[in-house]
Amino acid sequence: MSKQQPSARSTKPNTSTLVIIGIIVVFLIAVAIFAVHSLTTPLPPATITTTQTTEPTDNPTTDTATDTATDTLPAGAATGIPIAQAAVGTCFDRQATIDSKGAYVDPIDCTEAHDSEVFYAGDISETSYPDSAGWQQAVLDTCHPAFKTYTGITFGQNSWQIYYIYPSQQAWDHGSRMLLCYTTDPIDRTASVKSK
Repeated sequence: MSKQQPSARSTKPNTSTLVIIGIIVVFLIAVAIFAVHSLTTPLPPATITTTQTTEPTDNPTTDTATDTATDTLPAGAATGIPIAQAAVGTCFDRQATIDSKGAYVDPIDCTEAHDSEVFYAGDISETSYPDSAGWQQAVLDTCHPAFKTYTGITFGQNSWQIYYIYPSQQAWDHGSRMLLCYTTDPIDRTASVKSK
């Protein structure tokens, strides 16, 4: 009686397995590229409104036209003030503002380590609510000259960035015309950026 030899299994992957592996590899490469891009892309200038926020960035939205001192402060922000009420010369840490979802700043004495400082706060004169391009133009027309006046440096000649805050459409409809501009420095400072 002869023994029947077991048939040798094919170790060669079939086409559908190769296709699935290829799709997984492409997906992983896309995820890696997106992650690297997200980690290396700086945050865009803030298009902030005034009080309540729903996202952990410095882009709050609001349902009211004004901020009040009775607003509920986030945990750990005992000295915080609504960001729309920050005066020119207010120094603060941007991360603490991001942690408050962009609604508050926690003022720091400018001789203490900080990375951000308000250099302009005022109303704009537009009669209707600007679109995104209109707000960017307001920043170019208002914040950039104010930056140079305040710091003595033309924007773009160092590593400082400009971020800006403006009211939501709803706050605008209730009378808010506020534009607030602040600068950040990637290296903590222990002095104001205001020129002497």
